[in-house]
Formats: sequence, C-alpha cells, structure tokens
Amino acid sequence: MSLEQVACRQLRVRVNEELVLDAGTVEPAAGQHGETVLIRPPEKSMFRQVLAYLMKKQDPVWLPKGTRIGREGVAAAALTLRWGSYFAVLADREKPIWAVAQGPDAGVSRIADAEMARINIEASAAVAKWVDFYREHSGMGLYTRIVERAIAYLPMPRRTSKREAIYFAALAAPEIAARVVEARSDHVARVRVDAEHHPSRLFANALVNYAWRNGPIEDIHAGEYEGYPIDRRRVTPAQEGELMRFTSDRMATGMTALMSLAADGERRLWSEQVLPYGLAWMLLVTPTDWTLTEASREVHL
Repeated sequence: MSLEQVACRQLRVRVNEELVLDAGTVEPAAGQHGETVLIRPPEKSMFRQVLAYLMKKQDPVWLPKGTRIGREGVAAAALTLRWGSYFAVLADREKPIWAVAQGPDAGVSRIADAEMARINIEASAAVAKWVDFYREHSGMGLYTRIVERAIAYLPMPRRTSKREAIYFAALAAPEIAARVVEARSDHVARVRVDAEHHPSRLFANALVNYAWRNGPIEDIHAGEYEGYPIDRRRVTPAQEGELMRFTSDRMATGMTALMSLAADGERRLWSEQVLPYGLAWMLLVTPTDWTLTEASREVHL
C-alpha cells in the first residue's frame, strides 16, 4: 500500500456485529530515514471503548463454562490486550493474512519495535484500569458481571488451563514479599516512590510483562524485517490462539494474586502490597524502564 493510499485515514477494527473499535489514524510522515507512516492512537483508548460497550450490554442468559478464575483470566486478556490494545490491529480478522506471517522463517519479525512498545503501554495502562475496577467493584458484583459479559460478547480463542509459573501469585503473600524486599534492599527506596505514586500501574507493568511480553509473542516479534504492512493481518489465527491461551492463563494467575492482595488489604497499604512486583527482576516479573504514566504512543513505520 502506497503512502498516498494511507493518507490520513482512520484505523478501524471490528470486534463483532455490534462493535467497531477506533484504533487511531494513519498518515504519511517524514521520518529520519525518509518517508514513513505515522499511526496515532485514538482519543479514547481501545480499552475504554470495549469497557463502555460491555457496561451497556445485558447480562448473558447462560453461565460461561470453566472455573471462575479461568473466566477472569480470559476476560482480562480480552479486555486489556486482545481487543483493548493495538494488538487488535495486527490480528484484525477482516484483513488478509500477510504472507510473511505464514512463512517458515522464525527469524523474521512480524511486529515492529514501535508497535510492540505501543501494545505494551496500552495493555499495561488498561490492566491498571482493570485492577482499579476490580478493587472498586468486586464486592458489589459489577466486576463479575462484566467478566461474564466479556466472555459472552468478545471473541476469544478456546483456551486450555495450564496455570504454570504461579510464582507471580506467590509474591502477594506477605512472607514472600518481605523476602523479596529484603533481597533487593538497594532498590527499595526508589521503587517505593513509584509504588506510592502509581501502585496499580506498577502491578500492571509486572503482570503484562509476565503474561504477555515474556511468552510466545517473542517468536513473532524477534528478528528483522524492513517494511511492515498495515493492510495485512500479521498474526495468524493459530498464532493468536497460542498467544491468547498463554496470556489468559497467566492473567488468571495475576487475578489470583489480586484476590490475595485484596484479602490482605486491611493489614498493608496498596503501595506496600505491590512493592515486590517492582523488585522481582530475577523472576522475570518486573520489566526494565517501563513507563508508569503513558497510556499510548505514536508509531512510525
């Protein structure tokens, strides 16, 4: 697709027969290495669009199958990542599949670094909002109703429950948290400031890193390629299934941790509860240098 063909057009992603998401705009721009495509994020985040849609929907007449925590993991993955981030653009089911995405060369990248940064940022900002939504509404039933609506109305691949790497949930236990804080005492003062100012985002960064970034997405993102098409689906249905099953399972572990923290809420401040999630680099939980304030980011291709 030429730059003239993409001039100042909107990015739209269809979720179902009722919902089409605004994913931002695409326009030609001058870049450091010549002409580029500039993708701007939407004014209203994709997560907020999806959540607003679910808030208006009726409760499903049937109860979703599976365990409660399994459903929560699927709902979190659907709301914050599959449909609530720029990943929805790369896995758009209405676009033809990019030939490179179906090729045998595992060393070819299908996602640009700038695109991955936008996904990470948007998903983490969304998870922080979802965590706050849980903390505010879980006791009143609204959270559970939105989970069930997400399962009913947001398309997601079928999943299998593995529930591996439960150390993320273990960090919610006070005794484990104390050990991590003691082991990383040289970083505690700095991370505590972040935890006091952005507690939910600190936890969200760790969960997105654990449930998304340190998983099978690396096989799709790693490698090199020049020229990423915006009019092609760059994640195949099989790849989407693998990614979402992995992320749903690990999001379920994250929600298990959140439930444990909520049960312990009267003994420790929220900022102290999330502190070990900002210190657990050795467990591949804490990401390095992730923003605590950005909600999205422009992409140059």
